[in-house]
Amino acid sequence: NVRPFVLTRSFFAGSHRHGAIWTGDNMARWPHLSKSVPMLVSLCMSGISFVGADVPGFFYDAEPELYRRWHQLGIWYPFYRGHAHLETKRREPWLLGDAITAMVREQVTVRYQMLPMWYTLFAEWA
Repeated sequence: NVRPFVLTRSFFAGSHRHGAIWTGDNMARWPHLSKSVPMLVSLCMSGISFVGADVPGFFYDAEPELYRRWHQLGIWYPFYRGHAHLETKRREPWLLGDAITAMVREQVTVRYQMLPMWYTLFAEWA
């Protein structure tokens, strides 16, 4: 019983059985944060449930408030990851100060507590 991890942004009907889908290269901009939710809900409604967006946006540098808010939302995406273009500034939470580091730690802790549930649901849905 092997569960390999596959991540793609091109997919077809039935792809949900094989791996996670991400919405593609987005931008560290407020409109991209707000558009991520309807995009993910639409994919989930069409049967593709293991989906996510790049947190806190792939292109450009996120301002601290956007970074904070996107991580707070991102832990609720079925697929959650921090991801960025190689020409953006480093995005480790500790580079943005103690308050943001503590907040991201708290959010990631909640996410880790939910991992057994997420993992089981993904396996059952496939």
